[in-house]
This record gives sequence, structure tokens and C-alpha cells, in this order.
Amino acid sequence: MNPLVLLQRMGRHATTLLPFSLLLGLLFQDLAAAARPLLLPLVVILLMLALTRMDWDRLRALMRRPGPALLLAILNLVAVPLVVWPIWQGLGLWPSLVTALCLSAMAPGIISAATTASFLRLDSSLALLLSIFTNFLVPFTLPPLALWLLGFDLKIGLIDLSLRLAIIVTLAVAGAFVIRRWLGTRLVETGTTLDGISVLVLMVFAIPLMDGVVARATAEPVKLAGFIAGSFGGMLLCNLVMAVATLPFLDRRSALTVGYCSGGRHNALLMAVLPATADPDIFLFIAAVQFPIYIIPALLQPLYRRLLAR
Repeated sequence: MNPLVLLQRMGRHATTLLPFSLLLGLLFQDLAAAARPLLLPLVVILLMLALTRMDWDRLRALMRRPGPALLLAILNLVAVPLVVWPIWQGLGLWPSLVTALCLSAMAPGIISAATTASFLRLDSSLALLLSIFTNFLVPFTLPPLALWLLGFDLKIGLIDLSLRLAIIVTLAVAGAFVIRRWLGTRLVETGTTLDGISVLVLMVFAIPLMDGVVARATAEPVKLAGFIAGSFGGMLLCNLVMAVATLPFLDRRSALTVGYCSGGRHNALLMAVLPATADPDIFLFIAAVQFPIYIIPALLQPLYRRLLAR
């Protein structure tokens, strides 16, 4: 089959293919460990492709009035954890799972949210802004919340995290600008192909995220299954909290986008900032939460289509 045709088919069935990405990481565990250094460049490529496909007029309009997006980012990082924390505590779950769910709710949005939001026909420009704002703000919100609610003393390097994100965004913007100039008027007709490339990158991205999962599944299958179920519940609850809270103030598409971004959190950041003495179950949760991140878009797509069609 022509590779171009294959990419176009992948782009048209993006949300269906995403869950199968996890199988690659589970099947190729040796490759998963070796592929960890690819995470950062893959994040840059994902953001670059999202920017290439993005409605830049919409993005410029949002940037002219950044206040609402900034407020939504703060609510995401502060209000959502305060709402879901007592819910998880009251359910009688494993203490380590409650801790992991709360830390996840405090984490920033994943950069790839802009890519998957475009597959779901949500507002990818708003998703991108929320991801960037939450990642820049999280050094100010995560340490005090983690210390207050969970007793974790997280010493996050503000300059280091901000510089890393600035490099990612700068490289992605530059790459997207070059691609858009190169494609010119062909940008619209190549959109499905670019979506297919994004799916391919997401599939490769899933491989290092599954590093060590098979070993933990063999050693503690019940706990892993419980953590995967909990991660689905955590992602859907954060999604629901923000979507319902913002629906009276935003149009439906924007509210659904805000909710979707609240569900998808950059849990891998926690691996870099948690103390060495942290419960290893939290790291198990970081692996488990990749399942809903890749599967929930396929589950929510019919619902979003129905809601957006009204």
C-alpha cells in the first residue's frame, strides 16, 4: 500500500488506533526501556504537528485576551485537586492510589492534548494554551498543594522546568512555521496526512511509557488492574468537574475542551519531582494512567460528536 494512503487512513481513524499504541509498548519491553530518550523529541514533534494543523487565527484571538485561558489554567491546577481530593478519600481506596490520584489532579496538562483535541473536533487552540499555561504555572501550584494535602515536600526547579518548556515550544513553533510555509495552499488537503503522522508519533510515544509495566503486571496483577481502573475514574472525574463548572460560562465546544484538558494530565512530570522515598505505587500509577490517556479519546468521541452536533 502507498505510504501516503496509509497515513491518510490512519489520520481518518486516529482515535480508533490510539488504544493499539499501548500494545506496542507492552509487546516490546526491551525497546520500551531503550526508547526513553526519545520522549522529549517526540513531544516536540507532536506539538509541532498540532501547531501546523491549528487554526492560527483562533490562536491569535485567544492570545489577545489571555486572561480567561489563564484563569482556566489556575482553576485546573488548584480548584480541581481541592474538589476531587475528598471524593477519593471518601471511597476507601488504597491510600497509595488516593495519593497518586490527587498528585495527578495537581499535574499540568499534557502537551499532546492539542493533537488529540483536533481528532475529537474540540478547540485545539484552547487546548494548546491550557497545556502551555498549566505547565508554566505548575511550579507555583504543585509544591504547596502537595505539601498541604499530602505532606510531600516537592522542590521543583522553577527555572529548569520553565526553560525546558520554552525550548519545546520554541522548537515546535519554528518547525510548524516552516511546514506551513512549505505546504502553503496545500495545507488543507494534506491535513489528513498530517493527522496520520501524528497518530504514528503517538504510537511510538507510547512505547517508552510502557517500560516495566509487564513486570509489574506479572508481580501484582490485581494492584495494576485496580490502578488502571482508578486512573480511568480519575481522568473522567477531572474532565467532568471542569466541563460542568465552565459550561454555564463558555460555549459547549470550549467547555468540553476545558474538561478534556483537565482529564489529561502530564503525570510523567511527577517522576522528575517526586522524592526518592516516595511510594513506588505512585510510579505504578504513572504507567497505569497511560491506558486512559490513549483509550478515553476513542470512548468519548461518540459522546462529543453527539453533544457538538446539537
